[in-house]
Amino acid sequence: MILASGVVPVVPEIPGLAEAGFESNETVMDMKDLPKSMVVIGGGPEGMEFSQMFHRLGVKVTVLQRRDRVLPQEDVEVSQALETILREEGIDIQTKAVPTSVDGIGRGRFAVNAEVAGSSKRFECGRILVAAGRRPHHIGDLDLDAAGVEADPEEGVTIDQTLQTTAPDVWAMGDVIGRMQYTHFAVYTAGIAVDNALTSVGRTFDTSRIPGAVFTDPEVASVGLTEQEAVATGRRVRVGRQLFRRVGRAIAVGETKGFVKLVVDADSDELLGMHIVSHMGADLLPQAMVMLHTSKRTINPLVEALVTHPTLSEGVKAAATNLKPREGVATPAGDMAG
Repeated sequence: MILASGVVPVVPEIPGLAEAGFESNETVMDMKDLPKSMVVIGGGPEGMEFSQMFHRLGVKVTVLQRRDRVLPQEDVEVSQALETILREEGIDIQTKAVPTSVDGIGRGRFAVNAEVAGSSKRFECGRILVAAGRRPHHIGDLDLDAAGVEADPEEGVTIDQTLQTTAPDVWAMGDVIGRMQYTHFAVYTAGIAVDNALTSVGRTFDTSRIPGAVFTDPEVASVGLTEQEAVATGRRVRVGRQLFRRVGRAIAVGETKGFVKLVVDADSDELLGMHIVSHMGADLLPQAMVMLHTSKRTINPLVEALVTHPTLSEGVKAAATNLKPREGVATPAGDMAG
């Protein structure tokens, strides 16, 4: 048996929210009309993508994000840069904002009350979108204990490196294992789970080389360790950046916002991660993906390779040639946003 039950939206327990009604990623595209204003609860990938989409459709959007920055899973400079870009575009982003209750105020309007950085604030809107993440589906009602399958309702099914669960004849794949909620990750784990369930090959999965993308404009794309994660492992790191306003192709097509950032082990030149804010940023990840699938994962081929001009990929090569020892002082987010 292979468990592949997916995920469902997380709905925070906020007094008045259920009574007021709300949209989720599963329902929001079924709306028949556009509200004049919308409060988006959550500053992760879904929150950012939908916030920008509705803003560009003419909706006044306010984002309430519990953490101190949007896209908290991304490199700090990346999330700060995108936050700057979206704010400059006109989206109201409130960080350290914890919704406390929702009130109906008549005529199809609502008020979301929240504690924002220690102060009480009230945000009126015509529609509420809950984009607070997703959790594994059916974990609580599949009676997995009876089959000997361990699972946590929030974290997902317990698996080993072959995707086998704690039961000998049960495997799991995709979102239900609670790792990376990407379609390409689900496809990747599906192949491994099927092979291991039907044969004795014993394939293992590796999350260190799984790319991710947030399809805002500009896009956010990443693979490997963030600078903060690399430093937390005790490594000495070098960081290379290139602003796209200094890349010829970006200038030519009028898409100069953002940057590419490489994180490299200072002692071995091993590529640890690449992080991008850019037009078509996800399409630039394969340059790093190839390096991460070599035995040494060295940065040298990115430095030495001849790159076609004019292309956005010249930004990746430039970042590799700009590698410098990390001095612990972040570049201002506004400058990185471009």
